[in-house]
Amino acid sequence: MPDPDIRYNVNLPLTVDEMTEWNAGELKRHRVTRRTALRTATIGAGSITAAQFGLAQKAFAAGGGRAGPVGVVVSGRHLSFAPDTFGLRDSAMALTAQLVSRTGKLPKTLRAYVEVGQSPGHYGQRYEAEIVHLVGQYVVPNGPAGSQFYLKGQMTGLRPDRVYHYRVVLNDGTATGDAYFTTAPTFRIGRRHVVDVPRPFTFTAFADVGTNNAPTDPRFAWGNDPASVTGNGGTWARGVFDDNYYSATDPVAGPGGTDPTPAVTMTNLMARQKPAFTLLAGDICYADPGGSGLPADNTMPTPKGKNAYNPYVWDVFLDQIEPQAAFSPWMFATGNHDMEPLYGATSYLGDSASHGYAGLQHRLDLPKNGPKTCPSVYRFVYGNVAVISVDANDLSAEIQTNTGYSDGAQLSWLESTLKEWRTDPEVAPGIDFVVAFFHHCAYSTTDNHASDGGVRDALDPLFSKYQVDLVVQGHNHLMERTDPIKNGQRTKAAPDRSTIEPALDGVTYLCVGSGGRPRYPFRPAPSTTAPAPAGVEPSGPQALPEGQRYRGYRPAGGKNSAENNTENVANSYVWAKGDSALSSSGYPTGVKVPETVDWSQVRYDDYAFIAVDVVPAPHGQSTTFTIRTIADALPGTGRPQTEIDRLTLKRTAGRGAITS
Repeated sequence: MPDPDIRYNVNLPLTVDEMTEWNAGELKRHRVTRRTALRTATIGAGSITAAQFGLAQKAFAAGGGRAGPVGVVVSGRHLSFAPDTFGLRDSAMALTAQLVSRTGKLPKTLRAYVEVGQSPGHYGQRYEAEIVHLVGQYVVPNGPAGSQFYLKGQMTGLRPDRVYHYRVVLNDGTATGDAYFTTAPTFRIGRRHVVDVPRPFTFTAFADVGTNNAPTDPRFAWGNDPASVTGNGGTWARGVFDDNYYSATDPVAGPGGTDPTPAVTMTNLMARQKPAFTLLAGDICYADPGGSGLPADNTMPTPKGKNAYNPYVWDVFLDQIEPQAAFSPWMFATGNHDMEPLYGATSYLGDSASHGYAGLQHRLDLPKNGPKTCPSVYRFVYGNVAVISVDANDLSAEIQTNTGYSDGAQLSWLESTLKEWRTDPEVAPGIDFVVAFFHHCAYSTTDNHASDGGVRDALDPLFSKYQVDLVVQGHNHLMERTDPIKNGQRTKAAPDRSTIEPALDGVTYLCVGSGGRPRYPFRPAPSTTAPAPAGVEPSGPQALPEGQRYRGYRPAGGKNSAENNTENVANSYVWAKGDSALSSSGYPTGVKVPETVDWSQVRYDDYAFIAVDVVPAPHGQSTTFTIRTIADALPGTGRPQTEIDRLTLKRTAGRGAITS
């Protein structure tokens, strides 16, 4: 029976803007509480399962979906580029969505298809989608049994730079509403770069997102769930598997703040940018809030050597991003919270073919053109921008659960790819800008994680040599941008509204772990617990706690009076591998080495994403790549979004080649 509280539109599919607005309102209006879960429990047999089913049903109905007699709905649609082996021809598109039923089962005869056409309701091509069943390898102690179904479709033979409409249909008559996407432009190989100029485009990026709604375990999966959860209709307490443990001092997400649900809001704000694609630099949904790649165990408090885990957080997250991800590709890198040993061991636990990423391989569409041993490492090209996803878990000195799992294969492939993009005479003229995105920060001054020396030592030399333009990072839950860096050294100051030339100035590193997970602080004042390097005596502003630096920021008492508002931080630190001793939580970790830095140009300690505006140009003319940092509900502005930083990168089109 349809939910009387939901506004159905079975005749006309919602536009992306309408769906974005609907999703934000519904997620806030229909947050599952103990009261609503108990009310559901009184309706009748099987209705607890419907609590989880209802979330999918609402998203399905909002998108104009039509249910068939089997009672299966399609939710959480998300697109991905499906590039070829070389990452150059990207007109194919991949789609993954979840199949959810009231019973937790699908008929053996069920078939799924993606229908594609060039106008709504006129679908001339049909692609059969694979249906995969993702099952946990064990029942989580004090947690649910993992059992979820996904459809995975590949749309091939599409023309570049075209708008296509699509819908998902099942063989019982179930059909989603219409959605659409735009294929990537033709890559300009050989001399075509001289005459073929891509149109301007924008892409968005952030990391460390999570959800603002607690997961509801379906009745069939209750398994070992604690009584506190089953007695609440399967819904977990706030703040266990969601982002809702914001500090009382958080001016945005805290009590009385400007936006209580930043993880939801960020996706909706990014949709306003009309991005060609979105990059998410790891720590995707936080189904594993421990984030150290250890076995799942939901005993509270979490035992040493274990991580809490709930697969149904993915249901909430995929519905949360669908308003944007069903219309433009989302490309994911993997963070420490994305290692999920429920589906295969990480390296520290004895390893497996998936290195703990099998769940992501089923739920997402990670392109398969990287090294075979690295599921989340891949590349693609859009217009004049080449993008590469790096798995920082393989390189990390801080969290060593998966460190070294590729046995050097990732770095070898990475150098080969960068070399091709910057030296191959057929390829390099078509690539002006190179973007790398990954999770752990090579450069950051945040108190919780700061910089990872394993990542920095492996990547900085390659990025400097092959002139990577922008590095998008996460891990630290705030926003921080460096000055341009080359071979570990700052080359020049690049304050807000600057223009730099990466070919001369070096690489810009930008942390956008500000995607919705509760924020982290910057470094406290130098002390025995937050020391400067030996022989360094902080004075002046550097003897104060590290403060923020962004457009319009006015610290209490004025700059450098109560906090350090300069780009210099005397007591930051970088992780070194050390002897890989076990941390107090039971995972192998490194050691903190104090360092002074002079490159921390912009700092913002709340929720933000970046929008990058790319303006290609004819051969020999100036092409630009402008990075705008957009804050969510910046306190004191009264606006939903505010630009707080802008940096423009400039190159000469067609002249990105270097001599190796």
